[in-house]
Amino acid sequence: MQGSPSPSRQVVRLGKAIQASVFLSIILGVLFLVQAYSALPSFVFQVVAVGWVLFVVDGALTFLRPVISYVLAFILAILALGSSLPQSTHWAFVANGDMLPAFTFLAGSAVQVALLFLVAGYFVARRAR
Repeated sequence: MQGSPSPSRQVVRLGKAIQASVFLSIILGVLFLVQAYSALPSFVFQVVAVGWVLFVVDGALTFLRPVISYVLAFILAILALGSSLPQSTHWAFVANGDMLPAFTFLAGSAVQVALLFLVAGYFVARRAR
């Protein structure tokens, strides 16, 4: 019978999962930007684009400074969820059955929630090591 993975092994696995989630956020961000370009006012689109650029920077940081990247990913996930979940128009995509925008919203939100749990788990496991 196998026990749970050692703390150092768990830290490595969580780090890889965080890295994958950051890259998935970047990919979903491209999809969102394409959809949002014509739907958002110019200023709002620029703010969203800056957020996406920060995820790209975070993607590079996962290779260079992983711990800093994970903290940044946590902060970006909170900001993304805080700006996305309260928007009634996002929920309207789901309610109206607009498949692509609904998928982008739901998948993006799920990845951000996963990032929050993964980063928290990473630091807990790292401390237990």
